Amino acid sequence: MVGVANALVYALATRLYADVLAVSAAVASGLGYATAVPLAFFGHRHLTFEARGALTPQFARFLGNHLLGFALAVVIAWLMTDLLGWPIWMGMGTTILAVPVVSYLVMDKWVFARP
Repeated sequence: MVGVANALVYALATRLYADVLAVSAAVASGLGYATAVPLAFFGHRHLTFEARGALTPQFARFLGNHLLGFALAVVIAWLMTDLLGWPIWMGMGTTILAVPVVSYLVMDKWVFARP
């Protein structure tokens, strides 16, 4: 549920940034990803992992995890749209499928890991 909501926020924000600000697909994807971070943190912390630990260290690890996701979102968009010339929706779709898998694994094993 959190992942789907996060993907929708990412997709809508990315499209908005690309269309309204007329920035490249890579920039729009990065901005869209950053826009969705707060929803992702609190949703995953409270719903997905039901984490009880200290908020600040979890958020710091979460940001580290999402810097990785951010980099993946930008690289995927750049590769697929700027380099290969494919439509922006293909880069967005690949990001929506690939980044959550990597992110979930990192959150499970590191960000919200239970002692």
